[in-house]
Amino acid sequence: MQNTYLELLKGEKPLDKKAARFLKGVVKKFPYSQHTRMLYVKALMNAGMPAFREELKKATAIAPDRRAFRAFLSGTAQGMNNKPDKRNKKTSNQLAIIDRFLSQNPGLRTNPSDIPEGELSRESIEYHPDLVSETLAQILEKQGQNERAIDIYTKLSLKFPEKSSYFAKKIESLR
Repeated sequence: MQNTYLELLKGEKPLDKKAARFLKGVVKKFPYSQHTRMLYVKALMNAGMPAFREELKKATAIAPDRRAFRAFLSGTAQGMNNKPDKRNKKTSNQLAIIDRFLSQNPGLRTNPSDIPEGELSRESIEYHPDLVSETLAQILEKQGQNERAIDIYTKLSLKFPEKSSYFAKKIESLR
């Protein structure tokens, strides 16, 4: 396995369908290996395999330099021992997909106006009388907040009359 990987890395073996199957296993074992994932994507592209687009996204996300990665995929990277691919329509189309993806410069962006101002934790502990559920009443019971639990069970018995006897027993046990 190690020899095969080194041969692929050095460009001594072609990045074809067979290499893609081999590299898929290596990527599963070492999912954060940038070089392995880049080789895998190149093999998928060369073989015209359908997993190319999805794996391209993953590889681009972890690539330290997207331009170098694109150059590697197109075969124009200097210092790479990979043999130049014969250009065909499929390869050109795949490179166009890569170009579009890279031109969008994907990443996580936040809009500062979407971030609420002030302290949010205070709101989370405020009492909301309209918020009622049996789970909340049970939590309040365990916390020793029997009056609030009784209030919720009373509201639940009105909301669900078919369970009112059950809630009445709960209320009685809390008093």
